Amino acid sequence: MLPRSKWNDTLNKPNQITFATFNLLNYLEPPNAYYDFENIYSFEEWKKKQHWMAQAIKSLDCDVIGFQEIFSPRSLEQLMNELGYPYFAVVDSAHVEDDYLYTSPVVGIASRYPIEKVQPVKPDLELLSAFNLSDSFSFNRTPVHATITLPHLGSTDCYVVHFKSQRPTEPKGQTPDNADSSKASGKHKPKSDTLTRLHQEQLGSWLSSVQRGLEAQMLHQYITNQRYQTDQPVVLMGDFNKPLFHDEFKGLLSYSINRDENSKHWLSHFRLKDSWDLYHQLHEEDLLEQRKPTHYYGASGSVLDYILMSNEFDCQNSSSLMEISRYTVLDHHLINPSFEHDQFSTDHAIVAVTAHIREA
Repeated sequence: MLPRSKWNDTLNKPNQITFATFNLLNYLEPPNAYYDFENIYSFEEWKKKQHWMAQAIKSLDCDVIGFQEIFSPRSLEQLMNELGYPYFAVVDSAHVEDDYLYTSPVVGIASRYPIEKVQPVKPDLELLSAFNLSDSFSFNRTPVHATITLPHLGSTDCYVVHFKSQRPTEPKGQTPDNADSSKASGKHKPKSDTLTRLHQEQLGSWLSSVQRGLEAQMLHQYITNQRYQTDQPVVLMGDFNKPLFHDEFKGLLSYSINRDENSKHWLSHFRLKDSWDLYHQLHEEDLLEQRKPTHYYGASGSVLDYILMSNEFDCQNSSSLMEISRYTVLDHHLINPSFEHDQFSTDHAIVAVTAHIREA
């Protein structure tokens, strides 16, 4: 039996924890500009954006939030402190040109519970070197790794990511003119700027997919190595910029070696699962419920924002400590927007997942 002091500590702990991932869409305090010199919020617009964010966060009542598209971390930290999140961290800074033109935003994390330590996720150079990639790879946006002391779970490794966008990678050098290119290949090529742009776009799109895949693999390797060393629960939150079922993300969910069935028995400890699937394991009566998109391109919606979790959140796993009781997609600003209220919101839905302590 637990000592009375320990029993009281357990009773005093909240029986649930809510995690969320939130793409802020150009969170940059005026008078600075994002991407273009004309993209500057007025003071009134900035206040509206912050107010919208605050209302969204209050409505979800989250404990840990992973953020993407942060240009002004100090401003965000102050806002989160005012909202009851005393712990906040980023591991990188946005790129600034000409003193006030900001590009390349960063990710960050806010928590109601103590952040024990925070560090950037770094790729394993030895693994990259084995494939001659050590000189050519870096994360497009450095992921955050924060270890947070959470009720019932203890030290928990929380990761925030924003994978490479679907925007085609741009050519790095000048394209040789058609005459020089034809001489080099020994063949006559059609003199067409349109064809050149087509092939650059196709190759650039493929290179973006390759970058996402490398980022996912390097992140998974980092996460599993950390779990091997600490045996701590894992929560991965972020904007994946493409649906999870695409090939570049297979490694994040993988827990077996090809043609080696026995590897599953040991590697299952390192498995990550989509929180949507964990929710439906517990709520089979809702299996017909359609998963809501988190982003729209015209009328076409897709799920780009995810929260992945380790076995400690899987009610069908013997290591389970908590179970997913609620899966929320805050999307009213996308499907039924009010210009007055949602004008400076975000182009992504906010995804929140609530985990309850298991009663049995």
